[in-house]
Amino acid sequence: MTEEIKQRIEIIKAGKVPVGYKKTQFGVFPDDWVTDKTLGDMFLFYGGLGISREQLGSKGIAYLHYGDMHKGTFKKVSYEQYSLLPKYDIQLDGNETFLMKDGDIAFLDASEDLEGTSRSVLIDNPDNNFFIAGLHTTLGKSKDDFLDKWYKQYITTTDVVKKQFQELAVGFKVYGVNRKEITKIVIPCPSKKDEQNRIAKILSKWDKAIESQEKLIEKLELQKKALMQKIFIPSKEWDERTFKSLYDKAGEGGTPSTSVAKYYDGGNIPFIKIEHLSHKYIEEVDSYITKKGLENSGAWLIPENCILFSNGATIGEVAINKISVATKQGILGIVPANNIDVEFLYYYFSTSYFLSLVASITTKGTMPIVYLKDLDKLKIKIPPYEMQKKISQYISLFDNEIALNKEKLKSITQQQKAMQQLLLKGIVRV
Repeated sequence: MTEEIKQRIEIIKAGKVPVGYKKTQFGVFPDDWVTDKTLGDMFLFYGGLGISREQLGSKGIAYLHYGDMHKGTFKKVSYEQYSLLPKYDIQLDGNETFLMKDGDIAFLDASEDLEGTSRSVLIDNPDNNFFIAGLHTTLGKSKDDFLDKWYKQYITTTDVVKKQFQELAVGFKVYGVNRKEITKIVIPCPSKKDEQNRIAKILSKWDKAIESQEKLIEKLELQKKALMQKIFIPSKEWDERTFKSLYDKAGEGGTPSTSVAKYYDGGNIPFIKIEHLSHKYIEEVDSYITKKGLENSGAWLIPENCILFSNGATIGEVAINKISVATKQGILGIVPANNIDVEFLYYYFSTSYFLSLVASITTKGTMPIVYLKDLDKLKIKIPPYEMQKKISQYISLFDNEIALNKEKLKSITQQQKAMQQLLLKGIVRV
């Protein structure tokens, strides 16, 4: 970042306006930018064709369902993605307003969080193949050629525009901005298309770097999965044991009464819920109970370096606690036996082989559950301790590589977001 840009940022932070800029109700922008155009000035809006997911199949015309727009972080839907989307079998004449043409923008009109209310994607469809805007989407078609095609994919990504969407959103649990309201949203942007295009090209390079990093992580995770399927095939050298022989102590947790404040207030015992099992290691949590809470519930103190395994509702989530914890009901604490490597057990409990055994003894009902007494009877094959260590150490190499690349992805994404805000507010000129 140049000294000039740094000074510009400091001037704006101080509440002043740099030379060559103007102050508007939405912030400070370059003098030569358009700051009063609304989405209604730029686009005509139409509703999508409301078809449920159950009515879609593999034949017919590609259909952009709002659920697919929620997946991932893509900013455009190209012809390559067209072939992967679900299809709707229908006869059309080509004049339907829900058909998405090249350069159109598809907006979400329903989201479970406020952040998603400004979600939009550019339609990259140069051959104008039939392509249906689907359920809970609003389709924007340009009134003129004021906006560069590729710049369109970034028009709703600034905090200035996101804030407007969120202020206009209505609903409870599910939020949305209707077609009438969306026309009021102001989009500050460069007045010249060549500057719009330069901004889009720079941001597209960042998007490609993020996409490339995501694909690398996906490839590593698939390699790890394939390795685990191969490495955990029991061999003759493995001993047949019961699940019960794998641990010195095991038991489900319990939840202290939430109506008793002294069970929670000022607590220092980490209290594990299902959402805490999303990572391999648990090193810190955001929920605690007191000693009184522990004593007056079914919870027990599980020492560090044990296995936590979900046996209720979301069955099969697994983690290793690096701190002493207590768990709620539906999560087993398992203290491995001396001849069992905790890292090996973590990976073993994550295999499709083990989870299929668990599924075979799961009690179905309003909420599925697998009881410890049934797990105890399972017969499984386990390698000698030294081989357990070698296996877990080998798989850990993949985990470490995946973790490093996820950190790199996080860094690239943060840099992209920062650059995006600077470019789309005109603080950095190109």
